[in-house]
Amino acid sequence: MTKLTDIAKELNLDVSVISRALSQSPENQRRVSQKTRKLIQETAKKMNYVPDRSAVFFRKKKAPTILCYLPGYTNRLVGDLVVGISEEAFRQKFPVNFFFGRENDDFNEFCTALKDVKHSGVITYPPRKMYDAMRAELLSYHRNGGHILILNSFANGGIGDERFAGVPQLEINDSYGGKLVAKHFLEHGIKTLFVSGRHSSFRLRCSGFEETLAAEGVKTMDFSCEEFFALQKKNRKIGIFSTSDEDALNIMLKLGERGLRAGRDYFLVGYDDKFYTSRTEPSMTTVHQPTREEGALAVKKVIRMIDGEQVENELLNPWLIVRESTFGPRPDPADSSTELIIS
Repeated sequence: MTKLTDIAKELNLDVSVISRALSQSPENQRRVSQKTRKLIQETAKKMNYVPDRSAVFFRKKKAPTILCYLPGYTNRLVGDLVVGISEEAFRQKFPVNFFFGRENDDFNEFCTALKDVKHSGVITYPPRKMYDAMRAELLSYHRNGGHILILNSFANGGIGDERFAGVPQLEINDSYGGKLVAKHFLEHGIKTLFVSGRHSSFRLRCSGFEETLAAEGVKTMDFSCEEFFALQKKNRKIGIFSTSDEDALNIMLKLGERGLRAGRDYFLVGYDDKFYTSRTEPSMTTVHQPTREEGALAVKKVIRMIDGEQVENELLNPWLIVRESTFGPRPDPADSSTELIIS
Protein backbone atom coordinates (compact mmCIF):
# COMPACT_ATOMS: atom_id res chain seq x y z
CA MET A 1 0.00 0.00 0.00
CA THR A 2 1.44 3.38 -1.05
CA LYS A 3 2.50 5.75 1.75
CA LEU A 4 3.43 9.43 1.80
CA THR A 5 7.07 8.43 2.17
CA ASP A 6 6.83 6.43 -1.09
CA ILE A 7 5.59 9.48 -2.98
CA ALA A 8 8.23 11.67 -1.35
CA LYS A 9 10.94 9.23 -2.43
CA GLU A 10 9.57 9.07 -5.97
CA LEU A 11 9.61 12.88 -6.33
CA ASN A 12 12.62 13.58 -4.11
CA LEU A 13 10.57 15.92 -1.93
CA ASP A 14 10.09 16.27 1.81
CA VAL A 15 7.23 14.29 3.31
CA SER A 16 5.79 17.47 4.83
CA VAL A 17 5.39 18.96 1.35
CA ILE A 18 3.64 15.83 0.12
CA SER A 19 1.34 15.91 3.16
CA ARG A 20 0.35 19.55 2.65
CA ALA A 21 -0.27 19.07 -1.08
CA LEU A 22 -2.58 16.08 -0.46
CA SER A 23 -4.33 17.62 2.53
CA GLN A 24 -8.08 18.28 2.41
CA SER A 25 -7.40 21.68 3.99
CA PRO A 26 -7.24 24.54 1.42
CA GLU A 27 -4.96 26.42 3.82
CA ASN A 28 -2.40 23.62 3.80
CA GLN A 29 -2.63 23.22 0.04
CA ARG A 30 -1.90 26.92 -0.52
CA ARG A 31 1.44 26.44 1.19
CA VAL A 32 2.58 24.42 -1.83
CA SER A 33 2.96 25.96 -5.28
CA GLN A 34 0.27 25.07 -7.80
CA LYS A 35 2.78 23.41 -10.11
CA THR A 36 4.25 21.22 -7.36
CA ARG A 37 0.83 20.44 -5.94
CA LYS A 38 -0.42 19.25 -9.33
CA LEU A 39 2.67 17.06 -9.79
CA ILE A 40 2.22 15.51 -6.34
CA GLN A 41 -1.50 14.86 -6.86
CA GLU A 42 -0.92 13.26 -10.26
CA THR A 43 1.86 11.07 -8.87
CA ALA A 44 -0.29 10.03 -5.90
CA LYS A 45 -3.07 9.00 -8.26
CA LYS A 46 -0.65 7.09 -10.48
CA MET A 47 0.74 5.25 -7.45
CA ASN A 48 -2.80 4.43 -6.20
CA TYR A 49 -2.33 6.37 -2.98
CA VAL A 50 -5.32 6.28 -0.60
CA PRO A 51 -5.21 8.74 2.33
CA ASP A 52 -5.53 7.41 5.86
CA ARG A 53 -8.39 9.50 7.20
CA SER A 54 -8.48 7.97 10.69
CA ALA A 55 -6.17 10.60 12.18
CA VAL A 56 -8.16 13.44 10.60
CA PHE A 57 -11.41 11.97 11.91
CA PHE A 58 -9.89 11.57 15.36
CA ARG A 59 -8.85 15.25 15.50
CA LYS A 60 -12.35 16.32 14.46
CA LYS A 61 -13.88 13.91 16.98
CA LYS A 62 -15.95 12.40 14.21
CA ALA A 63 -16.00 8.98 12.61
CA PRO A 64 -17.79 9.30 9.26
CA THR A 65 -19.47 6.16 8.02
CA ILE A 66 -21.09 5.42 4.68
CA LEU A 67 -24.69 4.44 5.35
CA CYS A 68 -26.45 2.54 2.57
CA TYR A 69 -30.15 1.85 2.19
CA LEU A 70 -30.75 -0.77 -0.50
CA PRO A 71 -33.69 -2.91 -1.65
CA GLY A 72 -34.06 -6.09 0.39
CA TYR A 73 -33.97 -8.40 -2.64
CA THR A 74 -31.61 -11.32 -3.15
CA ASN A 75 -30.73 -10.94 -6.80
CA ARG A 76 -27.66 -10.26 -8.93
CA LEU A 77 -28.35 -6.52 -9.19
CA VAL A 78 -28.43 -5.86 -5.45
CA GLY A 79 -25.66 -8.39 -4.78
CA ASP A 80 -23.30 -6.71 -7.24
CA LEU A 81 -24.20 -3.30 -5.81
CA VAL A 82 -23.26 -4.46 -2.31
CA VAL A 83 -19.98 -5.93 -3.57
CA GLY A 84 -19.06 -2.75 -5.45
CA ILE A 85 -19.78 -0.55 -2.43
CA SER A 86 -17.93 -2.87 -0.05
CA GLU A 87 -14.84 -3.22 -2.23
CA GLU A 88 -14.41 0.51 -2.79
CA ALA A 89 -15.17 1.43 0.83
CA PHE A 90 -12.49 -1.04 1.96
CA ARG A 91 -10.02 0.37 -0.55
CA GLN A 92 -10.77 3.91 0.67
CA LYS A 93 -10.51 2.83 4.33
CA PHE A 94 -14.06 3.93 5.03
CA PRO A 95 -16.46 1.98 7.27
CA VAL A 96 -19.80 1.14 5.67
CA ASN A 97 -23.13 0.00 7.12
CA PHE A 98 -25.96 -1.51 5.11
CA PHE A 99 -29.68 -1.25 5.74
CA PHE A 100 -32.17 -3.23 3.67
CA GLY A 101 -35.89 -2.83 3.26
CA ARG A 102 -38.81 -3.34 0.90
CA GLU A 103 -41.56 -1.20 2.38
CA ASN A 104 -42.02 2.55 2.63
CA ASP A 105 -42.00 2.24 6.43
CA ASP A 106 -38.49 0.74 6.24
CA PHE A 107 -37.23 3.67 4.21
CA ASN A 108 -39.01 6.17 6.45
CA GLU A 109 -37.28 4.69 9.50
CA PHE A 110 -33.93 5.01 7.75
CA CYS A 111 -34.61 8.67 6.82
CA THR A 112 -35.60 9.49 10.38
CA ALA A 113 -32.36 8.01 11.73
CA LEU A 114 -30.27 10.26 9.46
CA LYS A 115 -31.00 13.37 11.53
CA ASP A 116 -28.18 12.54 13.94
CA VAL A 117 -25.48 11.56 11.41
CA LYS A 118 -24.89 14.59 9.18
CA HIS A 119 -21.11 14.04 9.23
CA SER A 120 -21.56 10.68 7.50
CA GLY A 121 -22.19 9.87 3.86
CA VAL A 122 -25.41 8.33 2.61
CA ILE A 123 -26.06 6.15 -0.44
CA THR A 124 -29.75 5.49 -0.82
CA TYR A 125 -31.92 3.59 -3.26
CA PRO A 126 -35.42 5.02 -2.65
CA PRO A 127 -38.56 2.88 -2.86
CA ARG A 128 -40.49 2.83 -6.12
CA LYS A 129 -43.20 5.12 -4.78
CA MET A 130 -41.58 7.66 -2.49
CA TYR A 131 -44.01 9.54 -0.28
CA ASP A 132 -43.76 13.34 -0.40
CA ALA A 133 -42.87 13.31 3.30
CA MET A 134 -39.92 11.00 2.61
CA ARG A 135 -38.72 13.18 -0.24
CA ALA A 136 -38.94 16.20 2.05
CA GLU A 137 -36.89 14.35 4.68
CA LEU A 138 -34.11 13.65 2.20
CA LEU A 139 -34.13 17.22 0.91
CA SER A 140 -33.95 18.57 4.45
CA TYR A 141 -31.01 16.31 5.25
CA HIS A 142 -29.21 17.48 2.11
CA ARG A 143 -29.90 21.19 2.64
CA ASN A 144 -28.71 21.03 6.25
CA GLY A 145 -25.30 19.72 5.30
CA GLY A 146 -25.90 16.00 4.94
CA HIS A 147 -23.88 14.19 2.28
CA ILE A 148 -26.31 12.10 0.27
CA LEU A 149 -26.26 10.35 -3.11
CA ILE A 150 -29.43 8.88 -4.59
CA LEU A 151 -29.24 5.77 -6.79
CA ASN A 152 -31.64 4.74 -9.55
CA SER A 153 -34.43 7.18 -8.77
CA PHE A 154 -36.17 6.76 -12.15
CA ALA A 155 -39.34 5.42 -10.49
CA ASN A 156 -39.54 8.70 -8.56
CA GLY A 157 -38.93 11.08 -11.44
CA GLY A 158 -35.23 10.46 -12.07
CA ILE A 159 -32.40 12.90 -12.60
CA GLY A 160 -34.63 15.32 -14.50
CA ASP A 161 -37.12 15.67 -11.64
CA GLU A 162 -36.80 19.12 -10.09
CA ARG A 163 -38.35 17.90 -6.85
CA PHE A 164 -34.98 16.46 -5.86
CA ALA A 165 -33.69 20.03 -5.74
CA GLY A 166 -30.05 19.42 -6.54
CA VAL A 167 -29.48 16.23 -4.54
CA PRO A 168 -26.70 14.33 -6.39
CA GLN A 169 -27.90 11.27 -8.28
CA LEU A 170 -26.35 8.28 -10.02
CA GLU A 171 -28.36 6.07 -12.37
CA ILE A 172 -28.06 3.35 -14.98
CA ASN A 173 -28.89 4.77 -18.42
CA ASP A 174 -31.98 2.70 -19.26
CA SER A 175 -32.64 4.65 -22.45
CA TYR A 176 -29.22 3.66 -23.76
CA GLY A 177 -29.96 0.03 -22.93
CA GLY A 178 -33.12 0.17 -25.03
CA LYS A 179 -31.16 1.72 -27.90
CA LEU A 180 -28.64 -1.11 -27.84
CA VAL A 181 -31.44 -3.65 -28.19
CA ALA A 182 -33.03 -1.79 -31.10
CA LYS A 183 -29.72 -1.50 -32.97
CA HIS A 184 -29.05 -5.20 -32.40
CA PHE A 185 -32.35 -6.19 -34.00
CA LEU A 186 -31.92 -3.76 -36.90
CA GLU A 187 -28.40 -4.99 -37.65
CA HIS A 188 -29.82 -8.47 -38.18
CA GLY A 189 -32.68 -7.29 -40.37
CA ILE A 190 -35.47 -7.85 -37.84
CA LYS A 191 -38.21 -5.27 -38.31
CA THR A 192 -41.26 -7.10 -36.95
CA LEU A 193 -40.91 -6.23 -33.28
CA PHE A 194 -42.87 -6.62 -30.07
CA VAL A 195 -42.42 -4.90 -26.71
CA SER A 196 -43.36 -6.79 -23.55
CA GLY A 197 -43.47 -5.90 -19.87
CA ARG A 198 -44.34 -2.22 -20.06
CA HIS A 199 -44.13 -0.65 -16.61
CA SER A 200 -43.82 2.95 -15.46
CA SER A 201 -40.43 2.17 -13.91
CA PHE A 202 -39.21 0.83 -17.27
CA ARG A 203 -40.48 3.62 -19.49
CA LEU A 204 -36.98 4.76 -20.46
CA ARG A 205 -36.10 1.25 -21.61
CA CYS A 206 -39.11 1.32 -23.91
CA SER A 207 -38.57 4.88 -25.15
CA GLY A 208 -34.90 4.27 -25.98
CA PHE A 209 -35.92 1.15 -27.92
CA GLU A 210 -38.86 2.66 -29.78
CA GLU A 211 -37.25 6.02 -30.59
CA THR A 212 -34.25 4.30 -32.14
CA LEU A 213 -36.54 2.13 -34.28
CA ALA A 214 -38.77 5.06 -35.22
CA ALA A 215 -35.74 6.90 -36.61
CA GLU A 216 -35.42 3.97 -39.05
CA GLY A 217 -39.13 3.91 -39.86
CA VAL A 218 -39.83 0.79 -37.78
CA LYS A 219 -42.86 0.56 -35.48
CA THR A 220 -43.42 -1.80 -32.56
CA MET A 221 -46.42 -3.69 -31.18
CA ASP A 222 -47.30 -4.57 -27.62
CA PHE A 223 -46.76 -8.29 -27.18
CA SER A 224 -49.72 -10.63 -27.17
CA CYS A 225 -49.64 -14.37 -27.87
CA GLU A 226 -52.50 -14.12 -30.36
CA GLU A 227 -50.84 -11.49 -32.55
CA PHE A 228 -47.47 -13.19 -32.21
CA PHE A 229 -48.78 -16.59 -33.41
CA ALA A 230 -50.62 -14.98 -36.32
CA LEU A 231 -47.45 -13.24 -37.53
CA GLN A 232 -45.12 -16.12 -36.73
CA LYS A 233 -46.91 -18.40 -39.18
CA LYS A 234 -45.96 -15.99 -41.97
CA ASN A 235 -42.63 -14.60 -40.81
CA ARG A 236 -40.04 -16.16 -38.52
CA LYS A 237 -37.90 -13.01 -38.29
CA ILE A 238 -39.80 -11.64 -35.28
CA GLY A 239 -38.11 -9.97 -32.35
CA ILE A 240 -39.39 -9.47 -28.82
CA PHE A 241 -37.90 -6.97 -26.39
CA SER A 242 -38.89 -7.64 -22.80
CA THR A 243 -38.17 -4.96 -20.20
CA SER A 244 -37.24 -7.55 -17.56
CA ASP A 245 -35.61 -10.97 -17.53
CA GLU A 246 -38.51 -12.42 -15.56
CA ASP A 247 -40.98 -11.41 -18.25
CA ALA A 248 -38.65 -12.67 -20.98
CA LEU A 249 -38.35 -16.05 -19.22
CA ASN A 250 -42.14 -16.34 -18.99
CA ILE A 251 -42.41 -15.66 -22.73
CA MET A 252 -39.74 -18.24 -23.48
CA LEU A 253 -41.59 -20.86 -21.43
CA LYS A 254 -45.02 -19.98 -22.83
CA LEU A 255 -43.87 -20.11 -26.44
CA GLY A 256 -41.86 -23.23 -25.70
CA GLU A 257 -45.09 -25.01 -24.86
CA ARG A 258 -46.04 -24.48 -28.52
CA GLY A 259 -42.74 -25.93 -29.71
CA LEU A 260 -41.17 -22.55 -30.49
CA ARG A 261 -37.54 -21.92 -29.60
CA ALA A 262 -35.96 -18.50 -29.07
CA GLY A 263 -33.12 -17.91 -31.51
CA ARG A 264 -34.69 -20.26 -34.06
CA ASP A 265 -38.40 -19.42 -34.42
CA TYR A 266 -38.21 -15.89 -32.98
CA PHE A 267 -35.65 -13.67 -31.25
CA LEU A 268 -35.82 -12.52 -27.64
CA VAL A 269 -33.96 -9.96 -25.51
CA GLY A 270 -34.43 -9.42 -21.76
CA TYR A 271 -33.14 -6.78 -19.38
CA ASP A 272 -31.04 -6.99 -16.17
CA ASP A 273 -28.77 -10.03 -16.78
CA LYS A 274 -30.08 -12.03 -13.82
CA PHE A 275 -28.00 -15.07 -12.91
CA TYR A 276 -30.21 -17.58 -14.74
CA THR A 277 -30.07 -15.86 -18.14
CA SER A 278 -26.81 -17.60 -19.07
CA ARG A 279 -28.25 -20.94 -17.98
CA THR A 280 -31.66 -21.03 -19.69
CA GLU A 281 -32.19 -23.23 -22.71
CA PRO A 282 -31.48 -21.43 -24.97
CA SER A 283 -29.35 -18.89 -23.12
CA MET A 284 -30.89 -15.43 -23.08
CA THR A 285 -29.62 -12.24 -24.67
CA THR A 286 -30.05 -9.43 -22.14
CA VAL A 287 -28.98 -5.94 -21.11
CA HIS A 288 -26.43 -5.99 -18.30
CA GLN A 289 -26.80 -3.29 -15.65
CA PRO A 290 -23.32 -2.57 -14.20
CA THR A 291 -24.40 -2.25 -10.57
CA ARG A 292 -21.02 -3.39 -9.22
CA GLU A 293 -19.35 -0.50 -11.03
CA GLU A 294 -22.19 1.76 -9.89
CA GLY A 295 -21.57 0.85 -6.25
CA ALA A 296 -17.86 1.62 -6.47
CA LEU A 297 -18.51 4.96 -8.17
CA ALA A 298 -21.15 5.84 -5.57
CA VAL A 299 -18.61 5.41 -2.78
CA LYS A 300 -16.08 7.62 -4.58
CA LYS A 301 -18.68 10.34 -5.04
CA VAL A 302 -19.87 10.28 -1.42
CA ILE A 303 -16.30 10.47 -0.09
CA ARG A 304 -15.67 13.47 -2.33
CA MET A 305 -18.78 15.08 -0.85
CA ILE A 306 -17.57 14.41 2.70
CA ASP A 307 -14.27 16.04 1.70
CA GLY A 308 -16.18 19.16 0.68
CA GLU A 309 -16.29 18.70 -3.10
CA GLN A 310 -19.26 19.12 -5.40
CA VAL A 311 -20.34 16.13 -7.49
CA GLU A 312 -22.49 16.04 -10.62
CA ASN A 313 -25.38 13.80 -11.56
CA GLU A 314 -24.19 10.91 -13.71
CA LEU A 315 -25.57 8.15 -15.93
CA LEU A 316 -23.76 4.83 -16.38
CA ASN A 317 -24.25 3.04 -19.67
CA PRO A 318 -25.26 -0.63 -19.59
CA TRP A 319 -24.15 -3.14 -22.23
CA LEU A 320 -25.80 -5.89 -24.26
CA ILE A 321 -24.76 -9.51 -23.74
CA VAL A 322 -25.60 -11.49 -26.89
CA ARG A 323 -26.48 -15.14 -26.37
CA GLU A 324 -28.39 -17.91 -28.15
CA SER A 325 -31.80 -16.20 -28.10
CA THR A 326 -30.45 -13.69 -30.65
CA PHE A 327 -27.58 -14.78 -32.89
CA GLY A 328 -25.03 -15.31 -30.11
CA PRO A 329 -23.10 -18.27 -28.66
CA ARG A 330 -23.90 -20.24 -25.53
CA PRO A 331 -21.60 -18.87 -22.82
CA ASP A 332 -19.72 -20.70 -20.13
CA PRO A 333 -21.27 -19.40 -16.87
CA ALA A 334 -17.95 -19.95 -15.12
CA ASP A 335 -15.97 -17.92 -17.66
CA SER A 336 -17.20 -14.40 -18.43
CA SER A 337 -14.66 -14.09 -21.24
CA THR A 338 -16.90 -16.32 -23.36
CA GLU A 339 -19.62 -13.65 -23.41
CA LEU A 340 -20.29 -11.63 -26.57
CA ILE A 341 -20.66 -8.03 -25.36
CA ILE A 342 -21.91 -4.97 -27.25
CA SER A 343 -21.45 -1.59 -25.57
